[in-house]
Amino acid sequence: PPPPAPAPAPPPAPKPAPVRAPAPAPMPAPAPSRSNGSSPQDMQTDGVAVEREKNINVHSRVRQQRGQNIFAQKIDLTEDFETPRYPKSDTAVQFIDTSLVDNFIFASLSARERRLLIDAMILETVPAGTVIIKQGDIGDYFYVVDEGQVSFAVDGNHVGACGRGGSFGELALLYNCPRAATCLANTTCRLWKVDQRTFRYMLANNTQSQQKDVHDVLRKVPFLSELAEADLLRISDALTSVTFPEGERIINKGDVGEVFYILREGKVKVHDIGFGDSRYVDIELGPGDWFGERALLTGDARSAHITAITNCTTLCLSRE
Repeated sequence: PPPPAPAPAPPPAPKPAPVRAPAPAPMPAPAPSRSNGSSPQDMQTDGVAVEREKNINVHSRVRQQRGQNIFAQKIDLTEDFETPRYPKSDTAVQFIDTSLVDNFIFASLSARERRLLIDAMILETVPAGTVIIKQGDIGDYFYVVDEGQVSFAVDGNHVGACGRGGSFGELALLYNCPRAATCLANTTCRLWKVDQRTFRYMLANNTQSQQKDVHDVLRKVPFLSELAEADLLRISDALTSVTFPEGERIINKGDVGEVFYILREGKVKVHDIGFGDSRYVDIELGPGDWFGERALLTGDARSAHITAITNCTTLCLSRE
């Protein structure tokens, strides 16, 4: 008989389903960034610059109330006045000097004038519960806390506090304006204080010697040069002197401008100029130059970073 037929070949094994790599995990959304491409270091300086321009605006708002006669009485430089001196240890002098460093009201004082101011400060001790300053009163003392804690309240609401090295009441040195807050000693406090009359005698001599130079610089600024003499004097009176150490960022690109600056001493660099694809060569400015004028004219965002190359002294004009 014929041999049996061979068994049919088994059906081919099904092809394995293609193995797909697992889908990659979604990338986390990028952290928000400034549209001007600032580095983290740049962003850290934003708060400093913004807070400084807010402080300059405080003076601008106070000056606008001319009709209320808030300015301290005009100083008569022909009057005999001897700045008081109260003995202090070297440690106390250094402590007070360090406490004044970040307060721009004292920025225009020379080292000698600042030492005279420190020598004129007297130490006062107040018990816990003492109202050092009452909101609405016209005060004429500035205080530096040597020891203890002071709290601040506005309309009965707690708004802050300060301890050793803190200071308050500085606007009273310049203006006869009502106190903006009540200052209460939470503990027994030791306070260094100086009065308005002493400070303004010192400041008046300093200001008188600078007035002509400031006027000459203002005449060179294009959008100010055509103003009447009376208007220019009002602008000169509204200027605030602020100093910057080498390397400090004065203006941050992208910030909303509030202040116009005239460079009195030192040098600054204008860098990262422009937005989008437009870029320009860095610029160096020196004494007599100015920057930030768009803050007064348009209120547009700053279009460049400006950094102090050396220690600088500027004259600042608030948009307000």
